[in-house]
Formats: sequence, structure tokens, C-alpha cells
Amino acid sequence: MLELLSLTDLHKGYPRGDGWVPVLKDVSLEVLRGEVVAIVGGRLEGKTTLLKIAAGIEPPDRGSVSLAGRSFDELADSREVRWIDRDGPGLEVKVSEFVGWPLAPGGRGRRQAERAAGQMLDRVGAQDCGARRWGELSNWQRVLVGLARGFIGSPRLVVVDDLLDVLGEPATEKASDLLRSLVEASEPRCGVLMSASDMESAMFADRVVAITGKGSLKLMSGRLTDSGEVVPFRECAQGDSA
Repeated sequence: MLELLSLTDLHKGYPRGDGWVPVLKDVSLEVLRGEVVAIVGGRLEGKTTLLKIAAGIEPPDRGSVSLAGRSFDELADSREVRWIDRDGPGLEVKVSEFVGWPLAPGGRGRRQAERAAGQMLDRVGAQDCGARRWGELSNWQRVLVGLARGFIGSPRLVVVDDLLDVLGEPATEKASDLLRSLVEASEPRCGVLMSASDMESAMFADRVVAITGKGSLKLMSGRLTDSGEVVPFRECAQGDSA
């Protein structure tokens, strides 16, 4: 696997009153092609901020972000990075339109995009949701629709913010298996950076990283074997201690 996303020495803060509140400090992280990396942390600890920087939605105060060796400032095609969260489109549009938007920038090619959206919804098992609105969907259907939008059109990087946190354990496992299958079927192979509020929502990831209240990252997964290999979290979590 080759490096896909590189975040280097990121700093980010926000003004509060007359002061400044640091959120991220000296954060560096990589995501490889075909890899799922999960950021675990509580509310207001900076994981969504980190994901927005990785997705090019917010700039860092300091540090660099690159995708496949190019800075985000140099990326001409925003469709290479896909953002998914629990909030959906924020507009009462048909699900098929929402899923197909990344393929129809500026409304061009909308008909073809909706056809592709229908195929993708069928792929994830949400074929009955195309004509509905986001507000009409159950939590499980929103996860399926979000994954359909995230992986339509062969993006390089899919950024998933807390999407699986709304599910119980059986459904989380099912959604995790689906996400993994979408990564493995992607061509070229994409990478996933996701956030989760607890370990149960992240145990299928290749690497799990905690974001602390001090705005730094701590590796929580991966076990170095005697042969020098690192066992992925999803393997060593089956009974071995990381």
C-alpha cells in the first residue's frame, strides 16, 4: 500500500472571547491506499476539526495537507475527496439527487448521475430510498445512503464523521463490513479516515488513533510481533492485547 493522505504538523485553534483556544497541536497522520483509519475521541476534542482539515473543508492554522503527493491547493477536482456525516444534505432533496451530486458538479450530467446513484443505492441495499427525503429515513437507512454517496464515482479519499455512532453493536458490525467491502471493491483503491466516539464503532479499522483533550494523537492499535510485523487492530482486538 502507498501513502494517500498526509497530514503534517497540524495546528488549529479558534477565538473565544478575547483569547484563543487551541484544538489541534502538532498533529501528524497518514492514511494509506486501501486503509481505514479511525480517530476516536469525545465531543469537542477536535476529531471533527481534524477530519474537516483532511477533507479540505477547513484550512489548518499551520501545517500541511497533501493527497497523493499534491497539496489541497493544487487539487483541481474536489470529487477526489468525499465527506459523509450524520446531517445529510441539509436540504429536502431526493436521496437519489443527494447521492449523485458528486458526479454532477454545477448540475451538469444530472440524469446520468441519478442513474449511477440508483445503482449505488442498490449496491448498499438502500434501493427503496431513492425517491425519499433524508428526514424520512431511519438511522440505518441514513448510514446506507451516506455510504452510497461516499463511494460513488471512485473517490480517492472518503472522510466519515461519526456516521456509525448512531447504531447499536450488531448494526455497527454490519455497516463496518459494508464499508470494508466498498473499500476493497474501489478502483483505484481509496482510503478512509473516519471518526468515532467509542472503540466499538472503530474496531474494524486498520489503525485506531485517540485524539486527546490536549489536541494530540495517540496510537491505540497495532501490535509489533517478534518478526517485526504490526498486527492490525481488528485482528489483535479479537483477544490479543494491543
